[in-house]
Amino acid sequence: MSSTLDNWFYTSYKTILNRMKNNKKIILHDTFLYKWWWERLIILMAKTLNSDLATWFFAKWWFDLKEFKFEGKTYECSTDIKNKLLKIPKYKLDFFTKTKFLRDYETVILSWDCLEAVRNCSKWAKKYYYCHTPPRYIFDQKEQYMAKVGLIGKLGFLLLTWVFKVSYLHNLSKIDVIFSNSLNTQKRLKQFTWYNSIIINPPVDISFFKPSDVRWDYYLSYWRLASIKRIDRIVDSFKKMPDKKLILTYWDNHPEKDKILKSIKNYPNITAIKSPSDDELKKLISEAIATIYIPIDEDFWMSPIESMACWVPVIGVNDWWLKETVINWRTWILISPKATIEELINAVQELTQEKSLQMKEDCIMQASNFSLDKFSERILDNIK
Repeated sequence: MSSTLDNWFYTSYKTILNRMKNNKKIILHDTFLYKWWWERLIILMAKTLNSDLATWFFAKWWFDLKEFKFEGKTYECSTDIKNKLLKIPKYKLDFFTKTKFLRDYETVILSWDCLEAVRNCSKWAKKYYYCHTPPRYIFDQKEQYMAKVGLIGKLGFLLLTWVFKVSYLHNLSKIDVIFSNSLNTQKRLKQFTWYNSIIINPPVDISFFKPSDVRWDYYLSYWRLASIKRIDRIVDSFKKMPDKKLILTYWDNHPEKDKILKSIKNYPNITAIKSPSDDELKKLISEAIATIYIPIDEDFWMSPIESMACWVPVIGVNDWWLKETVINWRTWILISPKATIEELINAVQELTQEKSLQMKEDCIMQASNFSLDKFSERILDNIK
């Protein structure tokens, strides 16, 4: 009996030592659907931690990992589906049933809406959750999602969101350490779940987002064409300013793409550019007078930091969440959260090319507070 126990303890001890020595890491991010800062964040985090990368699926227009010199393994659990009503239930089921590979990892970082996968982690694993925002279709924006469906759809939506909320809270209880990307997200997470979290702001790669020697006479909006981003408001403002130029960027999967593109057909001062590459986007940002960002009740966003890293100020809304990233009147011109057309017009007319150039030093100083070096230091201090 004593010999059997000795062997069991020796085997367990050896297993623990081997796991501590190997300490394989993986980041599971829900979907790589858009070509935005949060996907860039996940790649930078994976490189910093020397980890592998997994997701539900990689969209075909997504980043080329070779450009980032990413050398880890990648896992794709499934493929995208066109039915929007079935998409969330489908990927939640897939995270529960198709992520058994997580058992091979000693450190697992879950990102965004994929907590179902925590049940497939090894009992030895250290489990982290990087919270970009508590799922808004479950918590504070439920009514906005419900408005998109009929009566029967609303009943089904209420049932599903109740199930998802129970599941989210249960899975969150299995996490060892929770990170939030901002003070705003930290407060929301505490409000909706009562869980505390450690703030680690996302980084901007200042070695990539750099200023240009050229500054042209246009303003840039490179956010997703969606109602919550109020791109239509920006467009309507420039329709009333034929002497001011606006450039929009878009991708095929943007929900209001067709509506916005149709609305600008007869306005030569407004140009839409489809699917710019990373280098093309950087060039568009760095050569603009300003970028414009006026979403509704946003959680946190790094694109304005990318803009400031290029020495380009931002016209944005004066919401408290946004103030985490800005110095008003030195790197931004802030308008009221209502973001009326009149306010936008006044801000554009005030932020001239000359004024934009005067703000460049403050922009780069503020952007440096979100540098990759500072992010890497915080991540490495908190993920062993």
